Amino acid sequence: MFIPIRSRKPNRNTMTTAPPAGMDAEPRKRQFAGHRPCTNRSAHHVDRGLALSSLAPFALVLVLALAGTSDASYETQGPSFVTEPPSRVEFTNANGGRVDCTVRGNPLPTVDWLAADGGSITNILGIRHVLGNGTIHFPAFEAEAFRQDVHWAIYKCSAVNSVGAVVSRDVTVRAVVNQRYDPEVQNPSGFPGNNVLMRCIVPSFVRDHVTVTSWLQEPVFNIYPSTMGDGKYHMLPTGELMIINITRSDAQMTYRCRTHHRLTQDTVVSSNVGRLQLTEIRGSMPPIINEKLVYMSARLKDTVVIPCVAYANPTPTNRWYYNRNQREEPIEESSGHYVVRDGSLIIQSVAENDAGSYMCTASNSEGSETLEIRLTVSAPLSVHVQPTIQTVDLGKSAYLTCTASGFPQAALYWLKDGQPLRTGARVRTVSSERISVTSVAREDRGMYQCFVRNEYEMAQGIAELRLGEIAPQLVYRFIEQTMQPGPSVSLKCSAAGNPTPQISWLLDGFPLPQNDRLLIGQYVTVYGDVISHVNITTVKPEDGGEYECIASSRAGEARHSARLNIYGLPYVRPMSPVSAVAGKQLYIKCPVAGYPIESIVWEKGDVKLPTNMRQRVANGTLFIDTVQRSADEGTYTCTARNKHNFTSHRSVEVRVLVPPRISPFFFGDGVMEGQRTQLMCTTSQGDQPFNITWLMDEKPIQVRPSDGGTSVSSVQTVAAAAAAAAATVETSNGIQISDYPPFSSILTINSVSASHSGNYTCQISNVAGLAEHSTSLSVAGWCPEKN
Repeated sequence: MFIPIRSRKPNRNTMTTAPPAGMDAEPRKRQFAGHRPCTNRSAHHVDRGLALSSLAPFALVLVLALAGTSDASYETQGPSFVTEPPSRVEFTNANGGRVDCTVRGNPLPTVDWLAADGGSITNILGIRHVLGNGTIHFPAFEAEAFRQDVHWAIYKCSAVNSVGAVVSRDVTVRAVVNQRYDPEVQNPSGFPGNNVLMRCIVPSFVRDHVTVTSWLQEPVFNIYPSTMGDGKYHMLPTGELMIINITRSDAQMTYRCRTHHRLTQDTVVSSNVGRLQLTEIRGSMPPIINEKLVYMSARLKDTVVIPCVAYANPTPTNRWYYNRNQREEPIEESSGHYVVRDGSLIIQSVAENDAGSYMCTASNSEGSETLEIRLTVSAPLSVHVQPTIQTVDLGKSAYLTCTASGFPQAALYWLKDGQPLRTGARVRTVSSERISVTSVAREDRGMYQCFVRNEYEMAQGIAELRLGEIAPQLVYRFIEQTMQPGPSVSLKCSAAGNPTPQISWLLDGFPLPQNDRLLIGQYVTVYGDVISHVNITTVKPEDGGEYECIASSRAGEARHSARLNIYGLPYVRPMSPVSAVAGKQLYIKCPVAGYPIESIVWEKGDVKLPTNMRQRVANGTLFIDTVQRSADEGTYTCTARNKHNFTSHRSVEVRVLVPPRISPFFFGDGVMEGQRTQLMCTTSQGDQPFNITWLMDEKPIQVRPSDGGTSVSSVQTVAAAAAAAAATVETSNGIQISDYPPFSSILTINSVSASHSGNYTCQISNVAGLAEHSTSLSVAGWCPEKN
């Protein structure tokens, strides 16, 4: 099957993402920087590796937001909220509104807004705009443009990157059409000596957004909310005005209420006035309470005032009880937490255990009446999942614990990557607050969320489950194919691992040729597998050869190769110069296309190889063991021939690089404190320039420049110092390092002390490799002779 790739031009064959990586797996060893151009197996392979970084070529097909590759300093991070939208957002049609959602993660997550049913929402011109920065903007609108599915709806913010997905709590959006309103003051009635409640009635269409802020006793006396009142007037936190021990003079007063609309910021005073209706009574009358059951709610640490107003003659006395386990227990005021004032119960700094049923019994000589008040107390919800990040190897177990604060907690549930957590044999809920994942598999990596909700709000916590490092594994491999010129072909490799591998391609051991007919596509699936295609349109004989895909990450690599045979005359592709390392093995594959091929011959200087025991040719590949500069450097030619005696040949230049060799050195025996000692590190062979480094106990020795500048490590470039007879620097602990171009460096300790004991190493590197030699210094104690 041919996979079309939209890009027309080659691009670099790199990916821009890797999933999270744990630190449990042993990291792959890295070559010393100066040694990079060569490998133990083949200088040809090293040149090939360097060429991969310039594979310029190849367009990428990315299905997720991707970032970073196998750099050990790069670490992916799942999405989380910087600014999570609130549970409720309200605004007026005159002003419009907005809901912000900002996230973080690596790679940077994509933000999407979802409706209550989980579907993505879209822009509606002039009504709802979803901005690229994660904000929903609701422009101002006329009353007739109100849409319940937009302006009176529930939304969620989702954030997705290559690690996983998270969703926010539900966001209830309420757009209020701005309407004028007029609060109305009731005219309560009462008996002399009783208490009365005067209420400010706000129309239902604005009641959720309007607060009674004060009362005005005309003409100029203002009454504001308070905890205890002043003995005559007590404005309750809930907005009612209690008039205490009413008299005839109170009936002469008029009252207005003042309100505040929190969305429009308008202050509205009632147009009507309220008057107290005083009822004269000559005989006795038992208490009457108009309401039998009242529901109240409070937030944690609020002050709650519960009024209890009864009409009676003579004036009744109120007693308060708490209904605990079907028993009415009298309220104790001694602690100061509960205060009974003017017949009202005041609870200061309300606590969770204050929730429940309270009974007010008003009684006089004629009888009694009881009012029940059911108080609910709530505290803001907060959720944390522990551990927030954990790295688990495949097959091991993971546990997540949800800790929620605040109350009430009506429901607790889990999501995995934005979807309800699917439980089964491996994923179990140990309890509603704790889940376990046994025999962790690849699909278990990602984002876990614990949600807690009640009738007032919702909160959530986030945790990320990462997999330990897993060496790449090829889960799909292309096969050998033989075909006629003309059609198109696609070669596919798929790899899994952690971090996500990067797939590169070679043709007969060399970078793929760059042309408009050959394109590479690469992407990561939602399961973390990387899939790469080599697409060739209108294949030609010169496209044939052995194609190799290499899946690599810092955890290791996996390779696969197979031939693509295109019928046609032999064709040997150009070969870049190859570097070999003296003493190592070199192998070069003849990059031949065309099919069928009868024979491949290697020559050097018109002499057919092999000519000695170190050389051999197998399947078109030349192997040279224990490379020698004098014998093996030069021009090599491979010639491919078919059965009709048609041939093609190309030559390649082989350069042999010689690594350094250090002449052994050591400290003398019995070095005493106060004595002087010295080491000379010299290379007896190798290509210049050299880098010379001294280490003590495997750490570079820090040297102090003679001008008193900042300390640097003792990495000395001998070639750079060649202009001077000797370059000498001194360390902070009395060690002197002198370079003698072009091959030597001397380490001197002018006055040995116990702090100089340790293992000293000299490293010399060049373009071909690294050599090192070590010796130990053990400082013996020294005592001066007595006179």
